[in-house]
Amino acid sequence: MRYGWRLSIFVVVVLSVGAPLPAGAQAPVEAFLQQSIDRGIAVLKDKSLDNVGRREKISDMLVELLDTRKMALFMLGNLRETAAASDLDVYAEAYKAYTIASYESQLGSYGGQSLKVTGSVERAPGDYIVDAVVVDPALSDDPALLPVAFRVVDQRDGKFAVVDASIAGIWLGLAQRAEFGAYLNQHGRSVAALTAHLQETAARLADPAD
Repeated sequence: MRYGWRLSIFVVVVLSVGAPLPAGAQAPVEAFLQQSIDRGIAVLKDKSLDNVGRREKISDMLVELLDTRKMALFMLGNLRETAAASDLDVYAEAYKAYTIASYESQLGSYGGQSLKVTGSVERAPGDYIVDAVVVDPALSDDPALLPVAFRVVDQRDGKFAVVDASIAGIWLGLAQRAEFGAYLNQHGRSVAALTAHLQETAARLADPAD
């Protein structure tokens, strides 16, 4: 599952450390992303935090930012229609822990990138694609900007949540679902086996000493 991790890690690092735009120039869904970016900047610049404290702050932010249950169920494809509800609940919690831990474990790899929101489109009622570009100071001589997009849904309670992201047209959700599908096919299509694997991986990643 390493490919999906690399893509998702890059997205969350960029999302946490972008450059703010004037609030008046943004639609509500764009402002939601920008406010999340600003919060991430504050956490990463807070010199009073040690590594454990910084990980905890980022974890809290990601829990609010991501709809991990929706993401988790998407990864199962048609299997989510036949799996037991209790198995899906345990799996969804394992996926959340796995996702947060994989993001946190790579926070130290941030290299000064910034993100600039460029617009958004509503693809269906309450379902948006927010476009952005990544500006990397390490590539300052390269005029090309890396395109990034986020799929954001309106949860009908006045809150937005991110459910997918793409870099240069490669969507994390599709890449990760292919990886999960391969694992399931190798393990008897067992949601319990995938859950156990995610729990083990999350526990390893969540230990800062690793």
